[in-house]
Amino acid sequence: MSNPNPSPSAAPHWFAWLAVVALLVYGIFLGAYFTPVAGGSDSSGYLNAAQLLARGQLTAPMRDYSGLEASSASQFQPLGFIAEPARQRLVPTYPLGLPAHLAIASTLFGWSMGPLVVGVGATLAAMVLMYAIARELAIAWPLAAAGALILGVFPVTIFISIQPLSDVLATTWVLAAIYAALRARYSQRWAIITGAALSIAIFVRPTNVLIIPAITVLLSRGWRPLTACALGGLPGALLLLATNAHLFGSPWRMGYGSIFEAFDFAYLGPTLLHFGKWLGLLLPGLGLFFGVITIGLSLAALRIRLALVFWFLAPFIFYAYYEVSAQTWWCLRFILPGIPALILSGIFTLNYFLVLHPRTLRIASTILTFWAIGLSVFWTHEFHTLLSKTYEQAYAEMGQWSNDHLPANTVLLTNSDSGALYYYTPFPILRWDQMSTVEFTQHAAYLTRTGRALHLVTNEAEEDQVLTQRVPARWEKITTLAQRSVWRYNGPANTP
Repeated sequence: MSNPNPSPSAAPHWFAWLAVVALLVYGIFLGAYFTPVAGGSDSSGYLNAAQLLARGQLTAPMRDYSGLEASSASQFQPLGFIAEPARQRLVPTYPLGLPAHLAIASTLFGWSMGPLVVGVGATLAAMVLMYAIARELAIAWPLAAAGALILGVFPVTIFISIQPLSDVLATTWVLAAIYAALRARYSQRWAIITGAALSIAIFVRPTNVLIIPAITVLLSRGWRPLTACALGGLPGALLLLATNAHLFGSPWRMGYGSIFEAFDFAYLGPTLLHFGKWLGLLLPGLGLFFGVITIGLSLAALRIRLALVFWFLAPFIFYAYYEVSAQTWWCLRFILPGIPALILSGIFTLNYFLVLHPRTLRIASTILTFWAIGLSVFWTHEFHTLLSKTYEQAYAEMGQWSNDHLPANTVLLTNSDSGALYYYTPFPILRWDQMSTVEFTQHAAYLTRTGRALHLVTNEAEEDQVLTQRVPARWEKITTLAQRSVWRYNGPANTP
């Protein structure tokens, strides 16, 4: 590497203590806003799968839908599941990497504290690994610390870290694999650890396979490191393939189905503009960061240059073709595992030009630190990110109310709350968005004949459309809670 300071000086002792205190305080801050709630499709899907794993199960038995016939099994599947009526089971949609972490942590600490330990712990670990990687790249400790902080207070990181979502954990394991690959130049054991970390990263998010080119470049010092990496990752790879075969009938299939249906060249232009806009707004000094792709990286060894380029561009380009990547700012979460490479590229360039001027380097690191904090404070307030606990808690409140007030023979008709209601209640779930009006009428008539209660849970914002167009009937409103309404079915619409 052509860095003028290939052996950076050690950080002072006081910095280690300051870093520990800062991480502890930041962890407490994130923990105060963390919500261990099974909410929308993602969080409920992960937590439902985690509870299955904690019970030693990979699939859930279908609840009592006896006598109901549907044109599509999707009518019987809560969000986060695939229904297989022929086998009387529900199969989790999402990869099992995060649920496995949640199951282990929740078994040890409970289902309120366990998800918090995973979410906040992954964020703090990502920051530590970011600093460690920067030091492996011979970046001075003030800039390495600034880079770790930039990643930790990145608004997307905060948004994900306070919910049971996979993106930060996926990023943490990518960072672990990259760090181990950099250390592999000292020992083959690190190459084995690289493979193990990579396999876990892929288990958490299968598209983390995109960092394999970066890992390959970092280990390309001969066949031994690459072989050791492959051996380290082999158990995880075999476990993943075996799990896919058991759940989906093929080692190469996943719960998402055919992902290529959601990718198209038409999304490329708008998504590139979307990514560029929000990276520029949410990260400090994006002009510098993109500049290093063409200028700064030439200052590094070819291996480092290629690894950073592959690390960032592979997920960036891949998700630029994805249909939902340009929907909102927090869709940057899809490329979050590659964003550390962008940050590292920027601070590497600063380090190159400033390492011989320690005072200026410290000033630049301080500016970057406060710049990142300022952006984080502004955007988390603008996006109401820290209010997510309030929004998500509504799912748990509805689940608790349903348990306390609805009769035991209830069947719940719902849509966006289906995963949460499956998690919090024992009731069978029907999805109104997956059935026709005729099928709803048939289901409701059968449930009435067999003495089973039917209740509808819908958002207040959509209830008029749902009641009149999707499931027309004589509905009686029972309660309104947490911006949701609960209705009791009292017969078809054309009866007095």
